[in-house]
Amino acid sequence: MTTRISSAQVEGNFQAAKWLKIQALVEPEELEILFEEIFDIYPLSSSFPPDAFPMKKERFLTAYRSWIEKLKMGLVPDDQELRAFNAAAWAPSSSMWLQEIGQDKYLARPCEPFLLTQVHQMAYSPVDEKFRPMILSRDSIFWGLQFSFPQVCQHPKTMEFFTPKDFGLFKRVQEWSRKYTVATPMFVDNKRVNIPIRLGKGCFSWINKHPQLVSKGLSVVELIHAH
Repeated sequence: MTTRISSAQVEGNFQAAKWLKIQALVEPEELEILFEEIFDIYPLSSSFPPDAFPMKKERFLTAYRSWIEKLKMGLVPDDQELRAFNAAAWAPSSSMWLQEIGQDKYLARPCEPFLLTQVHQMAYSPVDEKFRPMILSRDSIFWGLQFSFPQVCQHPKTMEFFTPKDFGLFKRVQEWSRKYTVATPMFVDNKRVNIPIRLGKGCFSWINKHPQLVSKGLSVVELIHAH
């Protein structure tokens, strides 16, 4: 389906706030389960030619697979590899439009609530022994993806505020998260700390090879019943 090309004068400006968030590092096979749902992927982090929208699901999965393979080899995905996937809308084509910003360059814009998917990095502070999601710094730890869905939206034309009706895809992500991931049982300073940032059950066999955990002296407690 071709995404319509339009303008802010016609479409207005959709706004969203109070996002519910789930962060998770999972195996590619675990992520693939979500891709059985019906949605399109619209990269939000850069401009592209119009035929780049929507992004093929296989392209997203192939990139994610390569990031996890790197971690298993003790390497970290670099910024260049992650850039095109830093933020994406997972939504039906009818919820998106394209804005021309230059010759053959377009940005994807939402006109309805959507699932925001972002590359996720977290930070650990030894000062208060806390893990914080979505922190981008030299000391960040790459940790999969963050899925977000807004609780308050503003209609792009009427400017009225509204609460989105049940959004099936985010509900599915919540169910998937409960079934295939667990709160990450970190081992910090000789004690176990369960953090709400999640880990796929299939990752326990290799997660302690994660180079950014190793460099900080952190590890994940092995769960016998992870599967």
